Amino acid sequence: MKTVILGGGALGSIIGAHLHRAGNEVVIVAREPRASLLEREGVRITGLQEFVARVPVVRDPAQAGEADLYINALKTFQSADVLPRLRARPGAMAFSVQNGVYKNTELAAVLGAEAVLGAMAMISGEVLPDGAVRFTMNDSLQVGEQGGGASERSRAVAEMLEKSGVRTTASSQIRSVEWSKYAIFVPSFCLAVITRQETHRFLQHEGTARVTVALAREMAQLAKAEGIELIASGPFSAAALARVGFDEAVGMARAFGDLLAANAPRHKVSALQDLEKGRRTEVDEIVGHALRLADGLGLDLPTLRTCHGLCSGISAGVAGLPAAAAAA
Repeated sequence: MKTVILGGGALGSIIGAHLHRAGNEVVIVAREPRASLLEREGVRITGLQEFVARVPVVRDPAQAGEADLYINALKTFQSADVLPRLRARPGAMAFSVQNGVYKNTELAAVLGAEAVLGAMAMISGEVLPDGAVRFTMNDSLQVGEQGGGASERSRAVAEMLEKSGVRTTASSQIRSVEWSKYAIFVPSFCLAVITRQETHRFLQHEGTARVTVALAREMAQLAKAEGIELIASGPFSAAALARVGFDEAVGMARAFGDLLAANAPRHKVSALQDLEKGRRTEVDEIVGHALRLADGLGLDLPTLRTCHGLCSGISAGVAGLPAAAAAA
């Protein structure tokens, strides 16, 4: 199937390069100066894989043409400008590898709800100063129907990506999967922005591990209020951290930090990568959205509220934005 990838950053580059190397028809939509670099040097992948893929690149989404599958790998605050310019045909599919849970609503508003698959990406990378992408984590990418159950199209998409080298499976409970990622990503986002440390470091330290656990347990409260059953996928998940005593949960978080230190010491949450480059973070779209959901439900989540305020201020200062721009 022809695939159009929106965004030439780390995840867009990783997925696009793997699909192209496997012989699939793929186009990346990228902005300048990234677009010119990709055209000139190809998509250069390092880290877990070492190869260069000469993926076709366009700058305007309308130039990408009709496709069978659209993958949104933009930052969440970029989607509103790009998605309306797509020229998608009826019957096309789409999913987003963005963090958070608002992403599906954005896609559905442009392509229609029937086009949108849910997705959860536990893959990561970082665009290096020379333009190459360091591929740091290839755990899993899950796709599935938002209403639940299995489908031929989700299995076909998963098979294509799996064969390309991106570990992918079709999920029959993607909404729970997405929320389970969201519930643990919010704490990781907040601590990465506040401490500006690699992931293993803020998990290994007892003080920051305790804040991480407090946030994870509040996110589990939010998911429960939303009627979402979280999945305890390993010891470092919001569901697992919410089911044991607080001190035991802190020990679990610190143990996961030790594991990351041994196996992925360079892993950085995408928000930290943005801060290091002086870019705007997705604090409002990720953390702010959770807080708005909580407020709408009448939930008091004090740790989340405090961390949202800190992250908003830090993000605005680093990116040189007015305070209102980072929190609006």
